[in-house]
Amino acid sequence: MKTITGILLSSALFIPATPAAAQDDFSRQIERIVSNALTIAADALDEVVVEREARQRQARDDRGPEYTEKFEKTVRLGKNGHLELTNFSGSVEISGGSGDDAKITATKVTHSTSEATGRAALSATAIEVTERTNSISISAQPTRGRSSSVEVNYVISVPAGASLDVKNYSGDVVLRNLAGDVRLKSYSGDVVVRDGKPTGLDIDSTSGDVSLEQVESDRVTVNSLSGDVVFKGKLSKTGRYELRTTSGDVQVITDGGASFELEAGTFSGDVNSDFALKLGGNFGTSLTGGGKGTRRGTIHGIANDGGAMLSLHSLSGDILITKR
Repeated sequence: MKTITGILLSSALFIPATPAAAQDDFSRQIERIVSNALTIAADALDEVVVEREARQRQARDDRGPEYTEKFEKTVRLGKNGHLELTNFSGSVEISGGSGDDAKITATKVTHSTSEATGRAALSATAIEVTERTNSISISAQPTRGRSSSVEVNYVISVPAGASLDVKNYSGDVVLRNLAGDVRLKSYSGDVVVRDGKPTGLDIDSTSGDVSLEQVESDRVTVNSLSGDVVFKGKLSKTGRYELRTTSGDVQVITDGGASFELEAGTFSGDVNSDFALKLGGNFGTSLTGGGKGTRRGTIHGIANDGGAMLSLHSLSGDILITKR
């Protein structure tokens, strides 16, 4: 970041005072500099993540055979209860269903050249489930002050109306059939949310793609540092959808008759809409082709009668609004 900041500052220092007519040219130059710097940063992050994951895979291979241990527990949560989960390494799958209980299955996994050492590492990693009134928290902690080489893969079912607060540091996350409020922080891994009607959906992702499939919600917020963001489903007339990524594409795939107001922007990429848009701002009254087509930069527009609010942004990638 120090190098990128230097690029930006040094470039700014060498831009002289100019007449108003030339300001647009300098603005475009600055935009290109910022775009290139952000692209460099995002590409560097991708390389770091890929290299780290390759090292982790190689380390697992070098450690020998795989050993596993399963943990199962059922606790009463309530139809509108709250579940918190913190996982440092491993996958997470949470599904909504009927009833009042949360059913937790956690599979601990490690590798070791010695079975005794591997089993000891599994035993030393404790799955902690803390129960409160209409609330549970789940985490895995190494015991006796030991560092852990164990990953934990969770499969959890909860009442569909339960709210979730999930943090996963390394591993994929899949959420299904949820109707409560959902907050998720994913640091490394893909995220899939499908087939639910959450009251609100708030996702922060550092590295990995985010896919929202057949999700119906009035409030959807996704912030990604590196990865594509895709929303596929119906837009609520009163909904607000904020989808942002630093490096990657943002795509909304929805019904051809959808009505929405759009704010979309990209530093390095195109904005492409299958919908006829009545545009405002500095881009005239329509996109190329009678309101459809491709435009670079930032647009504001209305499709059909308006209604849902779409705020779509990528610093290095395309914005696509697609009819299904």
